[in-house]
Amino acid sequence: MKMKTSSSIIIILIIFTSLIEVKAQKSDLFIPKMTAVNPVSYTDVVFIAKKDTVLVSTYSGRISKIIKGVQKEMVISQLGDEIYFLSYNPVKKHIAASTLENGIVIVNEKSGKTVLKLPLIQTWSLRIGYSSDSKLLFANDQRGNKFIWDVNTNYSPVILPETIPGGLIYSIEKNIITLISAKVITKYDFETHTTIQEIPISVSRITDIDDSNNILSVDFNVCKLHNTKDNKELFTFKHPSWLRPVESIGGEDAARTNGLVVKNGYFEDPNYQMALTSAKFGRNKIFTSGIDRSIRIWDKNTGQLLNSLTGHKATVNKIKVSMDNSQLVSIDLKGGIKFWSIDSD
Repeated sequence: MKMKTSSSIIIILIIFTSLIEVKAQKSDLFIPKMTAVNPVSYTDVVFIAKKDTVLVSTYSGRISKIIKGVQKEMVISQLGDEIYFLSYNPVKKHIAASTLENGIVIVNEKSGKTVLKLPLIQTWSLRIGYSSDSKLLFANDQRGNKFIWDVNTNYSPVILPETIPGGLIYSIEKNIITLISAKVITKYDFETHTTIQEIPISVSRITDIDDSNNILSVDFNVCKLHNTKDNKELFTFKHPSWLRPVESIGGEDAARTNGLVVKNGYFEDPNYQMALTSAKFGRNKIFTSGIDRSIRIWDKNTGQLLNSLTGHKATVNKIKVSMDNSQLVSIDLKGGIKFWSIDSD
């Protein structure tokens, strides 16, 4: 079995959890790992500097630092558990890792030692993150539960009021929590316990939100740019073709024989528009990645395709934009990673 997208992994995990719940009465319950399937696959990547330096995680439980231009990754910790998501606290130098069996594990970046574990009973987190001031850690589990911990009091749980709106916690900026659900984005004041804004939406899988509350969502092979101010769709993006490596048909001679135009070792196969895995905002650009192993760059204002980035040997499952909008990092399901310089204008 081979994992093709991070979303398919989550679906498999959710099905698997339902089976665990049925058998939970057994005292010898064993949760089998999937690391034997794809142990080298990178599961997440996060910048820990303005650019050039990232953390990566794997299904086999490894957390490593990778610096652009340095071939060998620097292993920070080996958790012995599957890792799905990472978040980084630049103040405490803490790494939060969402795992299958141990909840959220907090690791000291400098020493690699586990600081503590935040248990999630018979569940795992679908999204984790630190607040913009690094004082809070939040998580959402696959049952829809929300969690917040106070970093400065040794990650003590913060009791959430019953009045907090529904949806998943997307971010915490100062005292404002952004929650997203299928029909609304809610801005909730954590200090006064009041809803300050509700933004109607009609999108599926949200992958990014910009400062103007524009939304990128992905539905199989289509990415949509949704304007929340007018609650309307601005553009849709589809990888227009499969950029196949020329080696897949026997090299450049075979390409010429078949009348194919080769550029940078690839030729376009327009018969396939494969599923997308992620979409992210840049300053004036949008980046999409897919199981076709490519990344496409789009103009945010016009929806025009600007460039195609190739070179990955497997599904590109995660992309992230650097803090200064000058660099893109991408990872794939064969443990490949690439840094791309991007025009931030």
